[in-house]
Amino acid sequence: MTSLQQKQQDAQLIELLGFLTDPQPQVRRIALASLLPYTAADKRERSLFNRDHYIEQIATMCADQELIAHDALSVLINLTSSIIVADRLAKIPGFLTGLVRMIIDENALLSDLACMLLSNLSKLEHVSMQLLGLRVPFNVSNFSKATDEDAQDDERPSKIAKEGETDGIEALELLLEVFLKGEGKRYNPNANYDFLASVFANVSTIPLGRSFLLSTTSPDAEPPLVALISFTEHPSTIRRGGVASCIKNSAFQKAGHTRLVAPSNDQPPTSGCIDLLPQMLLPLCGPEEFDIDVMDELPDALQLLPETKKREPDAAIRLILVETLVLLASTRLCREAMRKRGVYAVIRAAHLAETVDKVTEPMVRLVNLLMRDEDESTALEEVPDPLEDDKKPDHGFETAPVVGADGNEVKSYGIAESGPVPVAHAPSSVPASMTYEQVDSEDEEEMLLEV
Repeated sequence: MTSLQQKQQDAQLIELLGFLTDPQPQVRRIALASLLPYTAADKRERSLFNRDHYIEQIATMCADQELIAHDALSVLINLTSSIIVADRLAKIPGFLTGLVRMIIDENALLSDLACMLLSNLSKLEHVSMQLLGLRVPFNVSNFSKATDEDAQDDERPSKIAKEGETDGIEALELLLEVFLKGEGKRYNPNANYDFLASVFANVSTIPLGRSFLLSTTSPDAEPPLVALISFTEHPSTIRRGGVASCIKNSAFQKAGHTRLVAPSNDQPPTSGCIDLLPQMLLPLCGPEEFDIDVMDELPDALQLLPETKKREPDAAIRLILVETLVLLASTRLCREAMRKRGVYAVIRAAHLAETVDKVTEPMVRLVNLLMRDEDESTALEEVPDPLEDDKKPDHGFETAPVVGADGNEVKSYGIAESGPVPVAHAPSSVPASMTYEQVDSEDEEEMLLEV
């Protein structure tokens, strides 16, 4: 295309952008649908959307008629691979609240698209901070199904505000609840909420986010992380990957390592203990049989697995799980618990079956830590962080994909190579990652392993 042709095309697109404010819904719909293909990652014309107030106008269209809202969300999902666009959206008053309300509405048709957009936005640290402090009005009158006296408790959020309540409920609590209840489209027949796993992973890259996952609102309540770890073998790669990243990010506070690994299989975990070990090891197990003495060392969930048992098929998720074990093994009490509970046998078998070098390397580090001799010096001094070169937490496992005009992904995307990227978001064709400055703390070390 010549320079003159490019200018002519740009002029036509700018004219189309002008129709986004047309009072006729059909005109707005046709204009937005025509613009959507030009928001893909490889399109030169993407920069035109940054002009004037087009981004803000498209954001308002997320509350338009459903066909228009669908394309508006799709456009913003594509464009938020740019930190500039993501930042502009986050600064629109009420936009995050509107996204959350769309997600938690059990009748909404576009909840999953809203989850994808929130996943992209939450890669920005200040957006994660906003989510942590956001309270969403959730009056009974807002949701017809939620007000139905005949509705079952397990089909709706239990944290519904009283009639007329204005303070609202913490947004992350609501998102967590629909994530748990919405699996398999049980809460909303139009949404599976898998991309909320990436939102939680992004939020957990900051200390307050990890505190949310590990804290409880009452002595009898379980921390959110306890509910999340049950999805490490879920069919959805997005859900598994996001949850694996949450688990890994929760392991950055060394002072809390002993809370994350029970000391033995013989007795129930002590009060406050979140035993991550069974749910981390289960995806790394295959169909192999262990000797009876090794079997006795394993947690109950890992014993007598069927011959059809398969290991985690995604190398990036296997890497996250093994790196988490390496993190936990930097604390002596956790190393001792791992030795008692058969971690070495599981990793040895997984190592024999592993074909990806990036995964075998941390496996070797873990085995070296578990096989090392413990003496008086290690009783007082912890092992240096085995992953010292990567000092920041994981982001969401995968960004929302580029969405075409038909609502489908433009192409199938793979897992990005490890390593930092020079911009806030990777190109839309790979999982987006973000580079943060290290937060110094006496009690925690942070790393980012780009996935």
